[in-house]
Amino acid sequence: PNGEIALDPRRVVLGLLGGIGSGKSHVAGRLAVLGPARVVDADAVAHEALAALAADGTLAAALGAEFVREGRPDVEAIGARAFADEAFLQGLERLVHPHCHTAIREAVEAHRAGDGPALLVLDAALLLEVGLDRMCDALWYVEVPDDLRLERAAGRGLSAAEIGRREAFQTPRARKRARADRIIHNDVDAEALDRQILAGLEQLGVRPPGSPAIDAAAEDQGR
Repeated sequence: PNGEIALDPRRVVLGLLGGIGSGKSHVAGRLAVLGPARVVDADAVAHEALAALAADGTLAAALGAEFVREGRPDVEAIGARAFADEAFLQGLERLVHPHCHTAIREAVEAHRAGDGPALLVLDAALLLEVGLDRMCDALWYVEVPDDLRLERAAGRGLSAAEIGRREAFQTPRARKRARADRIIHNDVDAEALDRQILAGLEQLGVRPPGSPAIDAAAEDQGR
């Protein structure tokens, strides 16, 4: 994270942290618009890796033919097994993580070299666990009350028990929060969320001061 180090206002890499159901992807989407930013979605990168591994036979050979259907990964079956079987999860990670690391590292290197908009956002559930935070200039933690988080996750078909199983493989939320440079409260209306994001972007030097939305955010923080 940036701490007291002056950031290059033109080329900032921002990592998003938060629990399952906190709305990191929604915040990333708003950053894409407001930054503007390029967003690297680690889940999408992992799915691309799985598709390539399924197509060339590596996935079936490593994990079992039952996890591939018609040359494509059976994502639901893989997910169900991964969060119930630690050895299986580790095997899956050994296959997928190298591809993800390479894709994300290349995105960061291209960004630092001047490719794309001024802000690059990394939306990755295991940002801290796999060391991607070391590529970031700043970390934001997306926070919502637990009841709302569980309600949102339930809308994606995840029970409270399933969330607990999945988060057992992740860094505890309190530790993620403590690592963050900024907390984004995502239990507010769209306008209030955007004000928080714009204020954070100004702090990073991505957006110039003086925007009415930024001024409103500053007033909110001063209350």
